[in-house]
Amino acid sequence: MLVIRPVAKKDLEDLLVLSRKAGDGMTSLPDCPESMSKKIELSMNSFNGEILDGSDYFLLVMEDTTIEKVVGAAGVYAKTGNRQAFYAYRLMSLTHYSHSISKEVRSELLHLTNDYTDCSEVGTFFLDPDYRGNGHWLGKSRYLLMGQFKERFAPYVIAELRGWVDKNGKSPFWEAIGRQFFEMDFDQADHLCGIGSNQFITELMPKHPIYTSLLPESARQAMGKPNQAGVRAFDLLIDEGFEYEKVIDIFDGGPLLKGRVDQLRSVRRIDQGLAQIATDKIASRATLVATSQLKNFRVVHTPIARNGNGDIKLSSQALEALNCNVGSLLRFTQH
Repeated sequence: MLVIRPVAKKDLEDLLVLSRKAGDGMTSLPDCPESMSKKIELSMNSFNGEILDGSDYFLLVMEDTTIEKVVGAAGVYAKTGNRQAFYAYRLMSLTHYSHSISKEVRSELLHLTNDYTDCSEVGTFFLDPDYRGNGHWLGKSRYLLMGQFKERFAPYVIAELRGWVDKNGKSPFWEAIGRQFFEMDFDQADHLCGIGSNQFITELMPKHPIYTSLLPESARQAMGKPNQAGVRAFDLLIDEGFEYEKVIDIFDGGPLLKGRVDQLRSVRRIDQGLAQIATDKIASRATLVATSQLKNFRVVHTPIARNGNGDIKLSSQALEALNCNVGSLLRFTQH
């Protein structure tokens, strides 16, 4: 059975394997034992309630309990920019008018901003390709976490998607802007940010707005466009209640989306009841069911039934996977 739970120290090797499958672009899931161990430790402290200064990081893993193997990961950062500034580009319109020739010209500007500082952020998302089809509920499990423990997160949450790359794996947006000012490859700059060293952005990034008309057409076309692998993720975020506000990543031009936590679809549909074991087969389709304690937070995707007094009936296997007992308070997403 598949179960989502907080990361543990024993998961290090499995996460390193996932990192290699994800490739170099997944800097938030580094193929580095030292960096990954720090992420695991930070997450464990966060789930234990030891960190309350906004630097919380909650890393959930999907485990195939039949083979005791971690096959996916999904994280939530409690607050962006808590220790280092969070930069992005906002696309803004500007109108110039010439009275002498009665001509109006509209221009578009890239304006460096840190408007999304202090938002929570969902990220560190990857699922083993062999388990394709389970990504939707792995992603949604984060909203159950945020919806239940809102005091640990900001009122707003953002999601950052990888930007468009060409057939050679090059980012047209990076080639047009980033390379010119950082004088390094995209992977090197992305890696520095992935390990928490983004001070160079403040030091090297141009502070003045950039007219997009001065950029190559390929770079303009890439602005706000997700990588082909992220198109489905973009649609799912929109369906969840996130909005694209014409804010893009400063490196590859990928879209940044923003949503209010208490207005996300999955959060608004959270219901609850006490756990009971079903004696008959449940006919309803599967839904997300989660425990109600932060330290023992676990999620399964399973059919449930409600009885007259609001209890939740589910299989004994699902109850065991949740590591809780009959009578435990559970929360779930309504269809």
